[in-house]
Amino acid sequence: MPSTPPSTIAEILATSNVDPSFAEASNNRHPSQESIRTITDLKQENAAALPALQKSLSESRPHDITEKTHSIKLRDEHPSRIIVCHLTSALTDATPRPLILLFHGGGHCVGHPEFELPLARRLVLAHSAIVICASYRLAPEFPFPFSICDAWETLEFAAREARKANPAVFPRCTDARVGFIVGGTCAGANLSASLAHLARDGNLHPQLTGQFLCAGTYVSEQHVPANYRGRYLSVAQNEDEPILNKAMFTMFRDAFQPDLTSKLYMSFDQHNPDDEGTGSVRHGHMGVPPAYFQVCGMDRFRDDGLIYERVLREECGVPTRLDLYPGFGHCWWATFPQLEMSEKRMKDAVDGVGWLLDRGIEEKC
Repeated sequence: MPSTPPSTIAEILATSNVDPSFAEASNNRHPSQESIRTITDLKQENAAALPALQKSLSESRPHDITEKTHSIKLRDEHPSRIIVCHLTSALTDATPRPLILLFHGGGHCVGHPEFELPLARRLVLAHSAIVICASYRLAPEFPFPFSICDAWETLEFAAREARKANPAVFPRCTDARVGFIVGGTCAGANLSASLAHLARDGNLHPQLTGQFLCAGTYVSEQHVPANYRGRYLSVAQNEDEPILNKAMFTMFRDAFQPDLTSKLYMSFDQHNPDDEGTGSVRHGHMGVPPAYFQVCGMDRFRDDGLIYERVLREECGVPTRLDLYPGFGHCWWATFPQLEMSEKRMKDAVDGVGWLLDRGIEEKC
């Protein structure tokens, strides 16, 4: 069952009370995992670990799933790597299948499409979806706005391919009209929330039917609209959480060099003229697709998710679903996959995306 959103300040603050299983796992971490490293160190470690990750994923791929890597050219001729994942039977299936585009996390500085492949496989098996795990250029070599520009071009590519009777990279059964979802984790959720607005404003066709926003940041802490400041507490409350503390976040942000006022960086304030002087952001979010949120209680981004979900649901009439994980830190499942709650989080994601697909069908009926 999805979570009931906390309604009082006391209930919100209580979600930072550490879960015993997370506390034990955190206390048992190797000291090297806790030290603050440079972005260069993290990128080198990330690159060095990729071959082993790819080998492990190849060996664990379900027998009835096909995965293929493609290189798509962006407008400046940059080759962007995507992994397309689907049931092998989809190659000969005529039943229309939904399309899901996933973006990995990593603070806009590290990460690979493979990060989202375990979830992609679960979504393929559960929903017979065609799933794309996408890449984008990373900071500091490619600072803001490279990641959102690359992500938008990848979304446009996916929509363009889905319109074709005989697409080059998707099975012919791909039909974004029966479901077209964009989503991601951490930085990937940040990108996905922005893409939902760009797709609305740019009249993307087929239009998006849902957005999956997992542990993302959507609110610029330097520019929190007045109506929501009283509930924006997690940045201070969780600044020392064991996975993504203030120092680590600052290191990523400084490398990324975002424009802190840009709606392409933080999608919460769309700078809609009808919201000017009201302290609200309501008009900026009207017309975005239904949203499924996953929020970690000990995360510095907790209140980004809780506030944004509440605004969409209460002020904009956008259907939402929330899974809240009290006592767990930012994207803990990537660091502690052995925890029971990590598997529950994965199952929740599959169910939440299923809810988005059902909502998309309902709205077309």
